[in-house]
Amino acid sequence: MSSRIGSCVFQVAGKVAKKVTGSSARPVTALAFAALAFAGTASAQNLGFMHSSPITFMRDKDVASLQQALHTALDNNADGQSSEWTNEGLGNPVPIKATITPKDNADEKGMHCRHATVTVTAKSQDQSWLPLFCKTAQGWKMERQ
Repeated sequence: MSSRIGSCVFQVAGKVAKKVTGSSARPVTALAFAALAFAGTASAQNLGFMHSSPITFMRDKDVASLQQALHTALDNNADGQSSEWTNEGLGNPVPIKATITPKDNADEKGMHCRHATVTVTAKSQDQSWLPLFCKTAQGWKMERQ
């Protein structure tokens, strides 16, 4: 299967951070780009390795469901307590699963924040991130580090 990362504007701490374009219309969440958010030269790097990464197989419903699972884990899980997520029943023929593990609680700029390890698996490929999320009036937002 040939696919590319679709056109997507993602937000980091409520600000538009980057626009990524490709040949298909698959959305990509800010979570998926946590590893790239700190890399100012990402556009100059060879990102061909991402061609078959788990995020390239995610559809709108997968992204929305995973984000909801992430927010639930951030709200309810104790430090180190993992939650499992799958895209079963969402209409995607590619099985995708994730493990979400909040790591700590902290105050950042007057907001309640938590790091969370997020590992997504699809087609025997794993991707892991450890972003910082802070609770705002609009919900959990990923902070740029």
